[in-house]
Amino acid sequence: MGDEVRADPVEIARVAQSYLDNSTELASALRTVRADALISPADFGQVSPAGQLTDAFNTVAAGAGTAVERVIGVLEVDNESLLQVAFAYREADERAAERHRRDHPNIPI
Repeated sequence: MGDEVRADPVEIARVAQSYLDNSTELASALRTVRADALISPADFGQVSPAGQLTDAFNTVAAGAGTAVERVIGVLEVDNESLLQVAFAYREADERAAERHRRDHPNIPI
C-alpha cells in the first residue's frame, strides 16, 4: 500500500477562496481597464498613421483582455477543483473517524 496522504481541508478551502478572490479582482480590474482604455484615432494626434496605430492598439488590447479572461477562467476552475479536494478530504477524515469509533468504542476521539 502507498503512504498516507494528509491535508487540512480547511486550509485547502482557504486557498480555494483566495483563487476565487483573485479571479474576482482580476475581472474587476479588466472591466476598469477596458472602460478607461478606449481610444480613437484623434488620440494619436495629427500623425498620418493614426488609424493604423488605433487598430494596432485595439488589437493588442483585445488580445491582452482575452489572455486575462483565460487566467480568470483558470482561477475559477481551480477554485472549484480545490473545493472538491477539500470536501473529499473532509469526508475521508469523517469516515476514518467513524471507523475508529466503531472499531475502538472505548477510546474517545
